[in-house]
Amino acid sequence: MARQTFGAGVGDFAVTPSDGLWGVATGVEVTFWDSMADGNRYTDLQDESGDPIASVVTDEYGALPRFQGPDGVIGMWADAGGSRRAWMDAHGIAGGGGGGGGGKGGGYTSLARVVASATAPEDVRAAASYVCTGVADQTVIQAAINAAQSEGGGVVQLSVGTFNLTAPVTINGTANEDNPLTVTLVGCGEFATVLKPATNVDGILISNWAQCHLRDFGIVIQGSGSGIVSKSVTVPGADTRSFWDSSFRNLRINGSYTSTNSGWAMDLDMPFRSDFTNIEIEGTRKGIHLYNNSSIQNAGDCTFTRMFIEIVGAGGAAIHVESANGNMNQNNFSMVEAGAGAGATGTTGILIDGAAGGASQRFWGTNLEQFDTLINVAHGESNVFDLNYVTCRNGNAGNKAFVFGANSYNNRLSAMWVNVASNGQLKIIEDNNETDDLPNFFERIRIENNKSGNVTWSSADTSIFRDIVAFNEGTIQAGLLQLPQSNPVPMLATAAKTTTSTTLADVSGMGHWVHKGTYLVDIEGFVSTSAVGAYPVMALGGSAVWGAGSAVTIEVGTSPTAVAIARAAAVDSVSGNTSISAVSAPVLVRIRGAVVVSTAGMLRMRWRAAAAGTLTLQPGAYFNVRKID
Repeated sequence: MARQTFGAGVGDFAVTPSDGLWGVATGVEVTFWDSMADGNRYTDLQDESGDPIASVVTDEYGALPRFQGPDGVIGMWADAGGSRRAWMDAHGIAGGGGGGGGGKGGGYTSLARVVASATAPEDVRAAASYVCTGVADQTVIQAAINAAQSEGGGVVQLSVGTFNLTAPVTINGTANEDNPLTVTLVGCGEFATVLKPATNVDGILISNWAQCHLRDFGIVIQGSGSGIVSKSVTVPGADTRSFWDSSFRNLRINGSYTSTNSGWAMDLDMPFRSDFTNIEIEGTRKGIHLYNNSSIQNAGDCTFTRMFIEIVGAGGAAIHVESANGNMNQNNFSMVEAGAGAGATGTTGILIDGAAGGASQRFWGTNLEQFDTLINVAHGESNVFDLNYVTCRNGNAGNKAFVFGANSYNNRLSAMWVNVASNGQLKIIEDNNETDDLPNFFERIRIENNKSGNVTWSSADTSIFRDIVAFNEGTIQAGLLQLPQSNPVPMLATAAKTTTSTTLADVSGMGHWVHKGTYLVDIEGFVSTSAVGAYPVMALGGSAVWGAGSAVTIEVGTSPTAVAIARAAAVDSVSGNTSISAVSAPVLVRIRGAVVVSTAGMLRMRWRAAAAGTLTLQPGAYFNVRKID
């Protein structure tokens, strides 16, 4: 791109205050920069004769002489030594002080600065303030944005057509909440106005506490380039942000379904209090990345509404919430659909991780399809997932639906329809939570296990399963299904439990999460033994004692024995007369009584066997509690 002409226009004067009025500034050196504050200085200038100069000097009338700017630059910030710089357009680029209107002198209004693409209709190009050539069009768009911000902010209207970019369009704020220089960048529709960055180039870069509104255009990305990128800036004594109070609406970000691309549709560092609505992400390698990298501030507080995300290639995530330092929190996703395209492998629908852990994300009415892992909360707490229809990748033996890491706790998940394809393999729950006091909750889950499908699960000691039902034409691992009940009762499902331990041990899957208070306990099950003297002790484990003065009834077969408790006794100390002879036929054993819980936690069924004997608890055993105080 050739050098552009600057200066000698009707508005190209330097002024200075004098006795409360403004007068021309004569003989003043004017330098030129690429930023409104700080930035890089342009020194590769030429005077009207073509001789090299680094600055210009105003004449006796305060006017800037005509000169040539650096190669490819169509606008610069002029600095005459005052308190602020002024934007200066090249001739023929803008209809302002640069002298000329880009063809017919129209286009600029107080409402919007119009930027015409190289492929826009002739009448649009003729009327536009800024006209692109189809090469490095970001320079023209940037000139319009800079001009708007020089006046305190404004609207930049992109015409129909394609804008080819060799560098990102940049929107910077001021780190001043009272003077953000808000920019609205608007197109004519997601398919009508398209930004097309070169390979490995990002489309739009947002930084420095920007406040912006982007809407009604598309971005096509290639290689490692991402569609919209934000970079945070820390203000000493204040916060860390990239943008805030901004909106992103009616956008389409397309990766052409090229699996070798590696960029994000949106890679957002420290976004804050902003809204994303009606956004289509199609054929990108990765979807949306929300990243917290500062301990000064927890970013987030954003809403994402009516979005579609489809990723391709290997190892990508549709939504990645990462808290490396500080907490990316309180983001709300409503009616967001995401899927992995044909041939995509090792993909994840929703990933929440980072050393600091992601908290309080909310997903409502979410669809997830064809991912290897639907949800992976590797490190996070107090997140809520309310899913519509979800299904993993067809034909993949390693599919996992809901995975929670060791440091993931107090998360809640429900799903209206978990689909397992015919002959499909799915590990529906993998809960590795190690925080006993704060379990993960899996409830209101409906499974459709089609012909010959196989569903497995694993849980932590504290996992809470409620109202899990299935339409089943295959195999479902025992212990998963929990029928809806007004007062849910943990029950052994289809497999007996056997122990040879002579010390008390938990019966897996048989427990209640309880808070401080008094509970009525009812334990019942059929027990068989292999040796004389073997006996069950279906006592209670946890922070609980039998209530002082209460009567605990322990029945073995048809011989009930009332055990009077004179004082508060640890629940594990009560065995009563539960010794039974070796029996091949199961004997009914019941334990009933009042339990006082001092600290919230799991109240578990426990048992033990006598020496040289085995003890077997038959399917159908239950353990019920009811709070009475």
